[in-house]
Amino acid sequence: MASMSEMLDQVGVGETALKGKDAWNYAEKILLQVSRTFALNINILKGKLHKSILLAYLYLRIADTVEDDPDMTASQKEVILDLFANIFRTPELRDEDVEAFENALPESWRARRTEPYFDLCLHTHVVVPLLKELPEVYAGPVRDVTVEMCGGMAKFALRQEAALSSGWFTLESVDELDEYCYYVAGIVGKLLTHLFAADTCLIGEARKAEMQKLDVSFGLALQVANIVKDCREDSERRVCFIPEEICRRHGFEHSYDMFKSGDELVNSGEALPATGSAERADYDKRRAAVMDELVQKTWRHLSDAIAYTKLIPNIKMRTRLFCLWPLFMAAENMKLIGDGSSIFASDKKVKISRDTVKGIVKSTMKHFYSDKWIDRKFNEVRPRA
Repeated sequence: MASMSEMLDQVGVGETALKGKDAWNYAEKILLQVSRTFALNINILKGKLHKSILLAYLYLRIADTVEDDPDMTASQKEVILDLFANIFRTPELRDEDVEAFENALPESWRARRTEPYFDLCLHTHVVVPLLKELPEVYAGPVRDVTVEMCGGMAKFALRQEAALSSGWFTLESVDELDEYCYYVAGIVGKLLTHLFAADTCLIGEARKAEMQKLDVSFGLALQVANIVKDCREDSERRVCFIPEEICRRHGFEHSYDMFKSGDELVNSGEALPATGSAERADYDKRRAAVMDELVQKTWRHLSDAIAYTKLIPNIKMRTRLFCLWPLFMAAENMKLIGDGSSIFASDKKVKISRDTVKGIVKSTMKHFYSDKWIDRKFNEVRPRA
């Protein structure tokens, strides 16, 4: 498949000429390639709200691509993330700062520009100037969240590198989990409140203040749901975001003990309890209990996020749908996961079907305006305490 830059060259638009409408076209197209599901939410929006959230997503995806690179050291990531953040520290979004960031990117990325994430990073000079076309009430919050997220990502990259040198990256406490989730998702909730308020005079100072009490939970709900859903995949990278303090409560010395293979346990002098034994049943029960604590944490954040969404004036159909779709998708995933035992019951990842996604889109488009319907639907999905 041709890279985005090659596709644009084929239609006579070289990357140096990507300005105005052509640059926006690039941003719209690359979004579909770097986002699995969030593009659906973003593309329900219109106007300046759509453009500001589109750009914010792309900027945070650039930062995330740097943070996720397995070949760079944490100190290299820290330098490059700071260069990226430096672009957004002034409203001018200076060309020289963009150039300094792009020049600092690994040379190997240029050889892999057919991959959308790297292609986006190498087109920072295309997507950054677009922010200057938006009013400051939209552009300012986007700059602020990008700078803050880069700092948080650099901090955890350093911590992860230090931890992985001894085997696994883990988090000690629920507070550390919350801090991590804040930097990668919670601050997005803060951004959304500012942008939603900029988009309508119906969100005055009082309503905005109420939304700000809940907006971090909006981001945390989606992030913790992903941590629960993706924990087995993360373990393959020797990364575990499940706090050690939760695992110790349920008899595990370390969080990663829940994900060790039989060979790893044998080599460490331990033994995986035999399937069907009382010890294995106890082991599986304790694993499920650990996951259930995170599942319940997700439900609490989802409840706050639903309350947050209901504070959006109900005539703002697109804005409500932007929030409702990922929240109900996360809720349906949590329903499938149940008490957490299903995560370990099969080698297949627990995830909702396409039909479930279609059902969420269809039903919310009919009932987005009704707070009572939203509450009733959420309570139907959420298990009873």
